[in-house]
Amino acid sequence: MKPYIQGFVLAIQFFSVFPVKREIPMEQKQLRGAIISLPWVGIMIGLFPFMFTWFFLEYTEMSTFGAAGLTMALSIIGSGGIHLDGWMDTSDAYFSYQPKEKRLAIMEDPRTGAFGVLSVIGLLFLRFIFIYETLNVSFSTFAFGVLAIPFLARLLLVFHFSWTPLAKENGLSHWFASAFSKGVLWANLVNFVVLGAAAALIDLDLLYKLALLFLAAGGLYTTSRSIALQSFGGMTGDVLGASVEGGETFLWIVLWMSTLFVMG
Repeated sequence: MKPYIQGFVLAIQFFSVFPVKREIPMEQKQLRGAIISLPWVGIMIGLFPFMFTWFFLEYTEMSTFGAAGLTMALSIIGSGGIHLDGWMDTSDAYFSYQPKEKRLAIMEDPRTGAFGVLSVIGLLFLRFIFIYETLNVSFSTFAFGVLAIPFLARLLLVFHFSWTPLAKENGLSHWFASAFSKGVLWANLVNFVVLGAAAALIDLDLLYKLALLFLAAGGLYTTSRSIALQSFGGMTGDVLGASVEGGETFLWIVLWMSTLFVMG
């Protein structure tokens, strides 16, 4: 059990901004524990903006517009911006319309191009709109989204580690993928069942929304896998980060649409 607890700490260190100053062994069991823990790190990142947003809405005169902006900003801070960097690098490479080898080289360039800047503005603008619209309709659905969407977006990483070939035989993505096993996949499916049970205990309607978001995440996985294979020859760390950020925005859109449907 200890290696998996260490893996959880490792996941926090790598994929969030939360300060955990502890030296963890980088062996296979710890890396597997980190992959299993990824969705729960998403929950932790979601708790951060949820608590602040609830407090300001409850005890101050902050508007829903301001609360939506606060939610998005704190979510980015909670992840340390690591995945947004991947989104920008991937956008620069994808929209260069160059061969695969050239695109991989562009992603390794530390400079950010115009396509990266424009794409991240568009991504965050869309996310803000649908966070705001969801919050405007239902706070409970918004609260569910703040916690469930980061969980599911990071579950996408597990799917990619399971079934998407890597474009390079080095880097952070190769490092984590090398530790992957079927047991890790099953453990993450158990993670999803636990989240579903918690949602059902709170409100059965949340379970329906979670099922819809899971199906949407599955469709997004299929699409992002196809794009990664065609454009880059497989997954890289940057493409994985882009799938998380794109996944969060897409799932907010789906959640908002489900809210409209349920609310009539």
